[in-house]
Amino acid sequence: MKKSVIHNVPSLRSALRATALASLALAATLATGVTAALAESQAPFQNWHQGFQEDTAGWYDASTPGPVGWCGDISRVTRDDMAPDDPGPSAGKAYATVSFGLCNEFWGSLGVIGAPYAPGPDLKIALNAWPKAGYVTDLDVYLDPAWSGAYQGNFEFAGVPASTLIQYAATIFEKDYLVGDIHTGPHYFVDVEAVSGQEALSVGGYTVVEPAWYTFRFRFADSNGDVRVDFELLDRTGGVLSTIDNIAPTNLQGPFRTPFTDPVETANYTTGWVWFFDIGLGLALPIDEHRQRPGR
Repeated sequence: MKKSVIHNVPSLRSALRATALASLALAATLATGVTAALAESQAPFQNWHQGFQEDTAGWYDASTPGPVGWCGDISRVTRDDMAPDDPGPSAGKAYATVSFGLCNEFWGSLGVIGAPYAPGPDLKIALNAWPKAGYVTDLDVYLDPAWSGAYQGNFEFAGVPASTLIQYAATIFEKDYLVGDIHTGPHYFVDVEAVSGQEALSVGGYTVVEPAWYTFRFRFADSNGDVRVDFELLDRTGGVLSTIDNIAPTNLQGPFRTPFTDPVETANYTTGWVWFFDIGLGLALPIDEHRQRPGR
């Protein structure tokens, strides 16, 4: 499949280190800009589906200006665009690729760098209350074990091994979130690791040895009043390949992941969204069939 072409790699590396220095400014500005709609939202929970058949609406990258925009690139790929070695969509006639890179002018001025995030159209998939049945978010991700040894993660300086090729995360928000509050967590991370010495990847304890589409599923639920987040890796038939039960919430200080120690109670939290915190530099990661729906 085609690889994205990344220019000015030294500038990207410098920006990565600047991200650590800009962490507090990042958090404060993120609260001010990106979550403005959250504090005002009174909408009921909505099902949401983005299959990239017509556009990439609901995902944001460096092409969107201002605080709602972000970093990296999301590009739609149709059958007419596909090279012979491209994977093809997991469903329909098109899919998208996401890649790590520089941010728009707003975030770039803070030294931030990253990859696209998905709050839905007009940030509407974040609510102002916890849904009674919880909720589920699915994203199809194409994984190729040949990426092991071909790419490296970008946050080794922050204590994340270079073998961590992809950092995929979900976040939720406090119910009384106000514009201007700092939001550093909780985040729930799932990593895609290169297996040392093998042409293989590892996700949640499952070893990927065949290139294919996989579904990354987060389940958000109420467990005796506390938010519980589980992850499932599924194959194309819906079979569960691996699970990560009760993921520990993470706090972010710039690029540094630390334990989130405050209580995470459903009475105090709302829904949130998913994003790619890191994707190996130069990798255009195929994604498809993003869905959010009530739990059961």
